[in-house]
Amino acid sequence: MNTKGGYFNKLYTINSYYMKNSLCLIAFILLTSCNNQPTKEKKASATYFRNKPLESPIPYKSEIIEFINVRDSIVLQGTLTYPDKETNSFPVVVLMHGTGRHDRDYSVYGHKPFLVIADYLSRNGIAVLRYDKRGCGESGGNFDLATYDDFASDGWSAVQYLEDREDIDFHTIGIAGHSEGGSTGPMVEAKHELDFLILLGAPGLPYPKADSLYSSGMAKARGYSIEQIVRESMVNDSIIKLALEMELGQPLEDSIYNLVHRNRRDLSELKGLSGEELEEVIEWFYIEYYARPAFKEFWEGPSPEEYLKQVRCPVLSIGGTLDLNVPGAESVAAIDLALKEGGNTEVTSVLLPNLNHMLQPAKTGLPEEVDSIELTIEPDVLILIKDFILKQSNRNTPSGK
Repeated sequence: MNTKGGYFNKLYTINSYYMKNSLCLIAFILLTSCNNQPTKEKKASATYFRNKPLESPIPYKSEIIEFINVRDSIVLQGTLTYPDKETNSFPVVVLMHGTGRHDRDYSVYGHKPFLVIADYLSRNGIAVLRYDKRGCGESGGNFDLATYDDFASDGWSAVQYLEDREDIDFHTIGIAGHSEGGSTGPMVEAKHELDFLILLGAPGLPYPKADSLYSSGMAKARGYSIEQIVRESMVNDSIIKLALEMELGQPLEDSIYNLVHRNRRDLSELKGLSGEELEEVIEWFYIEYYARPAFKEFWEGPSPEEYLKQVRCPVLSIGGTLDLNVPGAESVAAIDLALKEGGNTEVTSVLLPNLNHMLQPAKTGLPEEVDSIELTIEPDVLILIKDFILKQSNRNTPSGK
């Protein structure tokens, strides 16, 4: 396990193996002590709170840009930020979103994590391209019909845009993907060549296994009994069966809606909800997820490890112990194992204590808890990302590109 350059006296590193006969992942989490903790000043510069204006002055340039996905003939819009320096030569990272309809800032519960990442990195010598997901914001394309392969194609199109810029030398280009972006990012690297890859709260387990752990983890965190967990599992299995067997379209959406509404008391995601709030969660959590082509591709397509084993560039993988969505410990371990089994020797895997799926300090890890958390992203995560990219940049100078 690569722990060089680690900062934290509460940093978890992962050793893992599969019990191959039972297809069960066992993760051993080892608490290690690391020197060179960030100074208070360093931590303060990486601390961002919800709705707090960015610190002035802004020491970097910001451009509204458009790039074309030639394969699909669509135009996507984003924001490119880069240091205001005479050299005009920088490392750059493309940010790829998680599941759902998202703008370039990855806005959720008043937080804007991609804006935060872009601001912090661009203040520290790193350019960032973030963009509206296809069919969202100012980007063209159809979100409802999009697949994982489509989202990966959009990410690669962003990389090509950066490579084609003649006025700026982006000498080191990589992708940082969160959640779903942690699946589509490796898909890009498997087909093309990146200088680095960053996986944030990324899936690492076979999807049926991850979905089962997600459902049981959420139910346990909400205090469900074993009997309730079993009932919820049966309802989820029925939803998945509908999604896999029925054609996409309104009949599928109606069938999922009716099934979920009929069994709402057995679903932990709907616990305590009623009226308009209930309808909204059914729409964006169940229908938006299960009644889209990306779900079938996600469920029936290659598992994450198949792409991870093809990744050859340096990788930083970060997860949280309270990430119930992926889930964190098991996924970080599985990602680490798949990369190394594929022959990648430049892997840094970090599991940070008490961080949720959005990499925020949390108490339960439940999605709705994000609404009560003021810190947008744990400062240690931003520092890790920055130092990793600068390390790759130092190895890949303009003259060597």
